[in-house]
Amino acid sequence: MRIFYFLFIILLSTTQYSFAQKQTLLKGMVTEIEVVSDSSNLAYSIYLPPNYTKATASKVLFVLDPNGDGMRAARLFVSAIAGEEYVVVSNNFKLSKNLDSLDTNAQQAVTMMRDVFAKVALESGQVYITGLGSGAKTASALSYVLKNTAGILVIDDIYFAEQYIEQASGNAVIGVVGDSSPSYYQMANHFNMMKSLNNYNELYTYSDTGAWPSANFLGILINRLNHFQADRFNLQVADSIWQRNYKSDLEALDKLVLKGEYLTAYDLSQDLKSHYRGNVSLDKLKDFYKDLRRTDAYKMAKRANRSGNLQELLLLEDIQYFLDEDITLANFENLGYWDSRISNFKNSADNATMANEQKVAHRMLGYISYTIEDFLTLNKVGLIPQRIFGNVLATMLDARDYQAYLNIISLSAQDDDDNTAYFYLEELLKQGYTDYESLYAIPETTILKIKPTYNQIIANYLGKSKF
Repeated sequence: MRIFYFLFIILLSTTQYSFAQKQTLLKGMVTEIEVVSDSSNLAYSIYLPPNYTKATASKVLFVLDPNGDGMRAARLFVSAIAGEEYVVVSNNFKLSKNLDSLDTNAQQAVTMMRDVFAKVALESGQVYITGLGSGAKTASALSYVLKNTAGILVIDDIYFAEQYIEQASGNAVIGVVGDSSPSYYQMANHFNMMKSLNNYNELYTYSDTGAWPSANFLGILINRLNHFQADRFNLQVADSIWQRNYKSDLEALDKLVLKGEYLTAYDLSQDLKSHYRGNVSLDKLKDFYKDLRRTDAYKMAKRANRSGNLQELLLLEDIQYFLDEDITLANFENLGYWDSRISNFKNSADNATMANEQKVAHRMLGYISYTIEDFLTLNKVGLIPQRIFGNVLATMLDARDYQAYLNIISLSAQDDDDNTAYFYLEELLKQGYTDYESLYAIPETTILKIKPTYNQIIANYLGKSKF
């Protein structure tokens, strides 16, 4: 992708943007701001701590909300870091879920960030970025540009660019993934690699999927990132701050237990030891995880997780082997197998009465989707049968993935396979597709689109045709 050079340039640049007329930023509350540029108007919400002063550079937390609900997201994180001196900023513009829109999402995020840098005195080594879903992808993409300056918190998704990973290895990245998230295996795989480059990088799970975690949980994670930054830059942290963070983290751990997040609470309590050792007495933290480990609830959760993991691992290995092989060989004879397998996973994913099977089904569907997306993203030329196969699987995962149908039509035309093109054209129209003009603008279909059968199919569903 082209975002890295582009973002570096516009992040450093301070010209060619005319910002909105001066707006008053209020301390102790969230304010809405609008950025005016040559290409777009973007709005965001910003919180200044009560003690903010331009004379002292502040820590800043950029929150990238996928739905653009910046006011709500900013308030959530203000609550999460209560008592800490952060400037909190969140976008009031939506972020696209489409991977092809990552460039646009990142550019908009950087425009917002530049405006904040121009208005507020910020400390370069204390920049934190967090995002949920498409916001997490955007945040992780920015981590490749903001080298050695940022703590990153990604929730329920990630953008991973292995070719640039060394550039971002100086940043600490914490991930959180819902245990039913389609991104579960994708994030697990990426964090395994990221952990080898930076011991600070860590992935946690939580029960909710596709939503911001609780303020208490977020508060622990932001504190962890802050401790990482202090360690990396040899920053002096007052004893009172260590004590305050320790107290709030212990309270948050208790609330995680009350929510039934036994395994996450235990893992976090173990990891927190390294940060607080030598700065506070660890007696209360040790008592917490010792007491938790003795409870029947924790033992049951641990046992269920261990048993479920073994069965799921065998299933994953099966799916992984056959999926990789069938994509590589473009094994169209196995499409019936995949249609059946995907349908079964979808049924299980919709069955709330079988909680564990439902969770595993979401993960498996996510793994299949990620594998297909990864293959198609890396292979945009050649391998026509394999790309057709991948797009057919995409339509099985989502019958309204219109772009997959359009891709199949284009690829089939290049392969001189008119019958496949006709079949998926009709399947596309059966799904309610009505963009008449785009059907005549599909790449590589110059000859196909003037053929009588192609036009007759379109006329049957849309009432008209061009040829």
